[in-house]
Amino acid sequence: MQYSELSPTIRKILEALPDPGAHEAAAPMLPRECYTSPEFFEFERTVVFPRSWVCVGREEQIPNTGDFLAPTIGIEPLLVVRRADGTIGAMSAICRHRGLVIASEAGSTGKAFRCPLHYWTFDLHGNFMGAPYLESRDDLECLRKSAKLPEVRLENWHGFLFVNLDPDAAPLAPSLAKVEPFWANYEDADLVAVPPTPGDTPLPWNWKVHAENFTDAYHPEFVHRGTHDFAPSVHDEGGVVFTPMSGVDNAIVRIVPLMQADGGMTNAGWGPEAAFPAIETLSPEQRKRLTFVLIPPSMTLIFAPGAVAYQLITPVGAEATLASNDRVTAGGWLLPRSTRERNDFADRAATVREGAKKIWLQDIPVNLGIQAGKKSRFTPPDAHYVPLETTLIQFNAWLLRAYRAAVPSP
Repeated sequence: MQYSELSPTIRKILEALPDPGAHEAAAPMLPRECYTSPEFFEFERTVVFPRSWVCVGREEQIPNTGDFLAPTIGIEPLLVVRRADGTIGAMSAICRHRGLVIASEAGSTGKAFRCPLHYWTFDLHGNFMGAPYLESRDDLECLRKSAKLPEVRLENWHGFLFVNLDPDAAPLAPSLAKVEPFWANYEDADLVAVPPTPGDTPLPWNWKVHAENFTDAYHPEFVHRGTHDFAPSVHDEGGVVFTPMSGVDNAIVRIVPLMQADGGMTNAGWGPEAAFPAIETLSPEQRKRLTFVLIPPSMTLIFAPGAVAYQLITPVGAEATLASNDRVTAGGWLLPRSTRERNDFADRAATVREGAKKIWLQDIPVNLGIQAGKKSRFTPPDAHYVPLETTLIQFNAWLLRAYRAAVPSP
């Protein structure tokens, strides 16, 4: 899309953004309309998200040939499928005949996808295979050459499947290099995934409010008293540590100490008697910290002594966000196989959900209040951030870079 094609409303919002030349690694608060305008959300959904690397799930969710996920990125329905050679590919879910969505829910299709409208069939690579009542060999041969489902870029990062609709986008893995050190020793523990239950009830706030709440190190001491005290951002022996942010990073990372080793989620929040046992392959340093990773626009990670917790975020409206995690729905963990196979795993998982829900119930009124405040004429146009909000400033920089890259200014 060209800048000249944007509506006056979107151009006005983009022109109010901070100067991109001065904000590669940090940026002040963005205009409040970025959080409230339905028209700006459509700009994000149709122009920005398709150019971003979006996590759609885990490789374990499609273990067999023909198993597939059916995500929608922006407004584009996709198929992410396990092929006969074991590889995973992504392609459009739009039939090349009349444009019907071939599948809108995850499932298994055997050796081919079949459009439900006229039974046009496509193999697991998207190649046209055949259609009823097409008796002309010339027609069939022409369609086999021209009616392929368009391929979409996909990268597998530590078992997480990311797609990007932009054929010219920079590769994902280098943009997540700063996260690689935190994977050390985890994958030596024979991790298995417990995917999150998909969220189906939109949360009434903008996706950026949701992401900011996750990455904000300033609020736990005040909002999460009693549930987050065991993992303080401020501590006499050293509190939160922020990682530098570059102009190519797709991850915002902060590290928070635990009051003692091997802590984790309890039925009361973060505490010493963790429901998931500590991972034995971790270093002593890893067993006494939490690492929070935001990978906008679609996922978060928490590296904890007993598990890697992950969340999938799906923006569906200017004030509507789906979240799939152990706080809002259930699941969303990478765990040692030994933990997953414990006879009492269901009870331990329920304990984690109970503690996580208590933290979540403290976040809900804050997110509602922030979203309401974004509509006010008195919302400060240039918020005064404090050092504990470093990750928010870094997230603003990511957003500014994404908006500018999607539609370069004239």
